Amino acid sequence: MRFTPARTQRRPLDRLGTALLMALLMTLVPLTAPAQDSRELVRLGQTAFEAGDYARAASLFEQALEGGATTQSRLYNLAVARFRAGQLEAAQTRFEQILTRTDEPALIHYNLGLVALEQGRSAAARSAFTDALVSDRDGRIAALASEQLARLGVSARSAGLSDGQALFHAGGGYEDNLNLAGNRRVEAASAFQEAFGWGRLPVWRRKALSVSLSGIASGRHYSGYEGADQGLAGAGVTLDYRWSSALSLGAEGDIEWQWLEGDRVDRREAALFHLEWEGASGRLRAEAGTARIRAGSAFPELEGTDALAGVDYRHWVAEDLTVTGGYSVTREDREGLTLANDYYSTSPVRHRLEGSVSYAPAKRWRVTVGAAWRLSRYQEAEIRDGNRVPRRREERWRLRLGADWAIHDRWTLTLDGEWESNHARRPSRDYRRMEARVGIRRAFGF
Repeated sequence: MRFTPARTQRRPLDRLGTALLMALLMTLVPLTAPAQDSRELVRLGQTAFEAGDYARAASLFEQALEGGATTQSRLYNLAVARFRAGQLEAAQTRFEQILTRTDEPALIHYNLGLVALEQGRSAAARSAFTDALVSDRDGRIAALASEQLARLGVSARSAGLSDGQALFHAGGGYEDNLNLAGNRRVEAASAFQEAFGWGRLPVWRRKALSVSLSGIASGRHYSGYEGADQGLAGAGVTLDYRWSSALSLGAEGDIEWQWLEGDRVDRREAALFHLEWEGASGRLRAEAGTARIRAGSAFPELEGTDALAGVDYRHWVAEDLTVTGGYSVTREDREGLTLANDYYSTSPVRHRLEGSVSYAPAKRWRVTVGAAWRLSRYQEAEIRDGNRVPRRREERWRLRLGADWAIHDRWTLTLDGEWESNHARRPSRDYRRMEARVGIRRAFGF
């Protein structure tokens, strides 16, 4: 059934004014926009509009446009009259024309939402009301847009003004080849226990601009191997500008620390810029940035800088089926590693392709299958026993199979396995690894 608001709720806003800031529901009289060569046509159009002859008013306003300068107020008069006359496509065209020249778009987005409601296009109406919500500057249009979104079953927060979020996970598993910092081969197996926490909190918002703080912490303890316990902690700040309901861009900075058996392995400081577009059936995100890695004394080969860029796309094939794919490239700049008479390059350019399919076969169940391939090309020739060898390349495959079961509300039981194979053409870095994990996850919203 198409949503049809009350008559006074679906009329466009009529007073555009000097700054388009009087955001009231539509009155009976459109804007006045006298021009010396078309003043009489505008006056006659206003008279016809007040008499309820909207089709004639639209015709007169159209003639006024043809006989004089095209102004925002004249376009607005015409768009309102077209809407009242039931000429919805023509009204939509004129409102969209105003968007290209106005510095107060919230009012026009709101009217486009009302037009879409009359046309039965609920998705377009939600998008237009959301645009009005995030682009309003004084709050009046935002309040009206929030009311319309509520009638459509969409909260203002879900339209782009989300609250804080947090996630906590605890569990354990088994790994047959411990994967430590620097991808070093250990060839030891052990059971482990792990915990993970993440949170994000908006701390400031001004219309379409918002600032959020985030934090992350994780730890893994191996019960069958000494010297392999791992820890991670990080904090970040994100600046986000929502250009429209579909498009946002922003910047983020974060700092992250990693520990191995209580000793710091590295500290990573990163700055990223992102652009995100979300349509009715998918979401595209692109990002680029740089990172500085300050390694601990035990892993000097990790010290250096990274330059990175990537793009990924998530497509909602159906309500219970999601497909994701992505590509990223990272250029690592390191000092290199010298051992005796040998020299090992530690400055690769890494290309990464990954994809996954997530399917919900039942109401509370979701199964995910994913694969990732990484190609690393090292930028410098290496030396073995005093002899120069060709530049090395390294390939890594990673496959993952997981299942989630929603126990109750925000509690989820997780079960997954991962298989990894690294082909480095260098015995000390060739390895295969497999691990299985089980855990419980709790999501929070506040």
